Amino acid sequence: MIKGDSTEYNLLEKWTKDFDCQGFMTAEIGVREGLGSKIMLDNLKNIYLHVGIDPYGNLKYQHYDDTGSYTCDYTDTMRDKLLEDMAVYKGQFRLYNDTDTMFMNDHEFTESKYAFVHFDGPHMTRDVLTECIWFANRTAPTTRFVFDDFPKYNMQLIRDCLQTFGFDILDQGKNKICLEKERRVM
Repeated sequence: MIKGDSTEYNLLEKWTKDFDCQGFMTAEIGVREGLGSKIMLDNLKNIYLHVGIDPYGNLKYQHYDDTGSYTCDYTDTMRDKLLEDMAVYKGQFRLYNDTDTMFMNDHEFTESKYAFVHFDGPHMTRDVLTECIWFANRTAPTTRFVFDDFPKYNMQLIRDCLQTFGFDILDQGKNKICLEKERRVM
């Protein structure tokens, strides 16, 4: 059974249900045990490839704006279980077993376009802002960004930056928020 470590997965399901990815890629930063990626793969339509980004390996880093560095329980054993659980999505799911920074610097992914991204990795404002601007520069004509634990960082700053890319709030809960960009017909 694939697990999650957050709340409001019902909202992620609602925002992914029958959303057409138009043959573009999707991504989740912070896969952990895989529930977010599972929900995305079960509900999104016309995905080219879904990439789950997570370094595992019990890295020590600063998780939030107001805390110091510490180590979470993201073990290699957890990664191996994820790969076993996600085997049913062979050809649709790929684990990028490294940091978000390494992913954003990997030339294999810099030319791709993304229709749906779930931000559930580092929860520091600067990291989330870096990630969302990187993805905003690579969006499909219609794109949704979902942010987990958004009250823990400066979501207003992130929203303001994303508005310059044409994003606005589609819906939100207490813990998750969905922003959408739609190509406007002139």
